[in-house]
Amino acid sequence: MTRSLIICILLAVTAAAQKPQNPPSKQAPAAPAATPSPSPAGHATPPSLLKRDEKPAEVPPNQPVISIVGLCPAQANIATNTKVPSSTECTISVTREQFDSLVKAFNSNNQPITQAQRRGLAEKYVELLVFSEAAQSAGVENTPTYAEVMRVLRLKTLGDLYLNQLAEQYRNPPEQEIEAYYQANQQKYEAAKLGRVFIPKNDPDPKATPEQKQEYEKKIQQVSDDIQARAAKGEELAKLQKEAYTSLGITAAPPNTELSLARHGMFPPKLDQEIFSHKAGEVFRSDDANGFMIYRVDSRETSPLESVKAEISQQLFRQKMEAKTKELQAPVHAQYDDKYFGPPAPAGPRVPPGAAR
Repeated sequence: MTRSLIICILLAVTAAAQKPQNPPSKQAPAAPAATPSPSPAGHATPPSLLKRDEKPAEVPPNQPVISIVGLCPAQANIATNTKVPSSTECTISVTREQFDSLVKAFNSNNQPITQAQRRGLAEKYVELLVFSEAAQSAGVENTPTYAEVMRVLRLKTLGDLYLNQLAEQYRNPPEQEIEAYYQANQQKYEAAKLGRVFIPKNDPDPKATPEQKQEYEKKIQQVSDDIQARAAKGEELAKLQKEAYTSLGITAAPPNTELSLARHGMFPPKLDQEIFSHKAGEVFRSDDANGFMIYRVDSRETSPLESVKAEISQQLFRQKMEAKTKELQAPVHAQYDDKYFGPPAPAGPRVPPGAAR
């Protein structure tokens, strides 16, 4: 996350906004700090156990958290000077409030930041200040390239901030809207508790002879039919799974027969339709190239609203972002010169802007 913050700062010109309002002033060298007197015997200060990832101590908003000595504004130097303008008499301070504003501007999702990440960001910010002042001193601000880059960055920043604003607006739909969506789409939240017996189509023993493989193929159909019939009568699937392996001479440990709660969309469409077309207690088979799979629907239920609220909120968020995107883009039509740009690339799956923000 810190890496993304640093990249954002590299792309945006924020150095000037984070400087003090008044120009750096000359300051006398600070007096050396007094040497603390030793603690009385028996009252030695215990060593600190504070980890680098823990929350830092509270600092007043107006207290400087970064003090940069030796860097002066470029305006005090000749524009063609290619050296970093510096003087030991110049000091630039960044208060906690200013630094927090910087972090907040590039951390709109309020992700947690460790002390180590915060320090890394501060060090990179100081580096940016040094090079930005050098660039101003060298007259980079007056070049056409700088003007064009800033024009595009302004467009991107405006677009990103607008999408973030939309995301904040749509992220937490009202309770009534969530409940209405749930009532209208209850089928989506049907769930089935499944059990499954798996029987390999081919002898899994790598040392099996051709005769053994042929014998296995003869027995497997009969064994699978027998297991399916007994499963339909309600026999325990774990027991049937073990018996199937024993009958076929498979020495490997049989797989677990209990599956996680199945929801619509968790399985391929054909199997999904098969699962939810059966009532509790019914058995069906769904074979593939690897083996025979005998399923039993142990129970059917609808997930309660409380358990799917987060999922519905995300779905409503995506729908609103997509609808807003279509609303903005529908009246806009662009034509591109194929001779210059080449043919359009094949259309891929569309991700609504802001969905991952």
